[in-house]
Amino acid sequence: MSEWRVLVEENLGQGSGKSWHISEIYEVEGGQPEARSIAYELAMRHVPQHPTLGGGERAVYRINEDMWLTMIQGTVRRYHFRVTVAELFHKNS
Repeated sequence: MSEWRVLVEENLGQGSGKSWHISEIYEVEGGQPEARSIAYELAMRHVPQHPTLGGGERAVYRINEDMWLTMIQGTVRRYHFRVTVAELFHKNS
């Protein structure tokens, strides 16, 4: 049986210390359709952890069935994050 996850990727850190990371991994109880539903909700409602992020305009782009890119206008600049549905292929315990 497949195991599905929803990954949220965003820039973490400040100034020159920023880097692109997976900030959240959601384990999905159901299958791919459930994971897609969770990913959609995250693309629409997730708020990146950044001190200058205001409640500005949000634009959500569906890249494909399993990936969304969300851009939010902050008080100083625009922020973006990606939400991806992924099947766990291998896990070494």
